[in-house]
Amino acid sequence: MHTLAGAFALDAVSDLERAEFSRHLEQCESCAQEVAELRATAARLGAAMAEEPPPEFKDRVLAAMHATRQLPPRTRPVAERHRRSGRAPRWAVVVTAAAAVAGLAAGGVFGGIALTQQQELQTAQTRLDQAKQRYEPVAALLAAPDAKTAHGEAPTGGGVTVILSKSLNRVMVMDAGLPAQPGGKVYEAWLITGSAAPRSAGVIAASGDGGLVVADGIGSTDHLAVSLEQAGGSPSGAPTDVLMSMPVPA
Repeated sequence: MHTLAGAFALDAVSDLERAEFSRHLEQCESCAQEVAELRATAARLGAAMAEEPPPEFKDRVLAAMHATRQLPPRTRPVAERHRRSGRAPRWAVVVTAAAAVAGLAAGGVFGGIALTQQQELQTAQTRLDQAKQRYEPVAALLAAPDAKTAHGEAPTGGGVTVILSKSLNRVMVMDAGLPAQPGGKVYEAWLITGSAAPRSAGVIAASGDGGLVVADGIGSTDHLAVSLEQAGGSPSGAPTDVLMSMPVPA
């Protein structure tokens, strides 16, 4: 069951495997952390490889759509269908995983590129623009020559990974297995410089939305803290329930 972590992170599993592995994740902390890290890595790779489509791309796709004759469905004898109706072969899983990675690398919007209507193409372009806007700062930070990384553990389990670049004046705080909190509570990251009051770096997004927050203007920040707050972040502008504190990478 542990070997499904990679395929599960890329959504390259069957419905049955997904259900079984989801139950497994509830009992296996190491697999839960591995899945979170693999999804974060795939998102980083996708952001780093995202490209702006050329202006003529839309016209080419629409022209090809109207000029290409669709093939009829491919069928095979009934006996062969019965022989192959069981579990998918291993090569099919590998191909599916490769397709999932390719979809992430395109910003998560061109997974199938079977665009049959102009509206679908416009929707895909909008999603690509949104993904690029969101992850471009992350890609720049990961590519910075002076980017440094540190990891901090929380007493309640899990922790955060911090990536910082002095040249970009930017920091990223990524969820590394922090447990979900009831009642809609969220984790908020704070930048601390000496004895000055902490400055909010923002609410760490839920794992399904990337599990990270990026902040600019770090200045001479020397410590980072994570607090537990109500939905939307601290209402007072100061940490409410500090969960952990750690020095930032020098």
